[in-house]
Amino acid sequence: MRIKPSILGVICCAITVAACADDRSRTVKLSETPPAVQNVITARVGDGKLGEIDRTTEGGDTVYDVGLTGNDGQDRDFTLAEDGTLMSTQLTLVETPVAVQKSIQTLAKEGEVESIDKSIDELNITFDISLTMKDGREKGFTLDDDGTLLSMEVALTETPAAVQKTIQAESGEGKLASIDKMFDEDGISYDVTVTATNGREKSFSMAEDGQLISRQVTLPETPPSVRRTIKEKIGDGKVLRIDKSFVKSHAGMAFEVQGRKDGKPFDFRVGPAGRFFGRDD
Repeated sequence: MRIKPSILGVICCAITVAACADDRSRTVKLSETPPAVQNVITARVGDGKLGEIDRTTEGGDTVYDVGLTGNDGQDRDFTLAEDGTLMSTQLTLVETPVAVQKSIQTLAKEGEVESIDKSIDELNITFDISLTMKDGREKGFTLDDDGTLLSMEVALTETPAAVQKTIQAESGEGKLASIDKMFDEDGISYDVTVTATNGREKSFSMAEDGQLISRQVTLPETPPSVRRTIKEKIGDGKVLRIDKSFVKSHAGMAFEVQGRKDGKPFDFRVGPAGRFFGRDD
């Protein structure tokens, strides 16, 4: 059973002066999961057959990747947070919105659809599509709920020369893990994940001309003034991710912080001197 990268990507280090804890993943019994998780699993399995439950912990956060076989004989996975919140679920083509179905059918002309996962958070719903291309490569795509293509996996050779140069410089001695070509209103950008020599993953993004847009950092890698502001604002909440922005705005270059507080998203920006630039709603 796979743990979906899109889910694990949002589970990052807790707010400590140390680096993130090592990833831990193991198969567990239903009785070893929290009551809220047990309730959701039992309800979703229904008359079907429960498969494996994989518990993965990273930086103090835990998710449960659950497999089941429905009474229709279909195998599917879903992922739950520790409080039982549904984070993603595997679907068939006909279970997706009509606009998404049309986009998937267009993509399927280039290869065979292997899986469709509906990813859910407090802000939006997206669909992660995995295809086996005609040349045998596996490739991922992400669609908005209206069928709009949000991103697609690409190889290094499929990126502009300027992007390749920046990727090589930023990667250092690390190993390239993935490149996602992102499509948004501001144009095309590239999100890159690299596995460093110490085994940890780091990510950064850049524009088509190779200019860095942001780089993921850990809390200890931020200036002391920034660190103090982050700790003050997050309080007893949790930092999920910090990105150092290289794009100058009216507020200046900033650190973009993704967090959770009181059970809800708590995202905000902090200037390089520690000034609080406000919440991102």
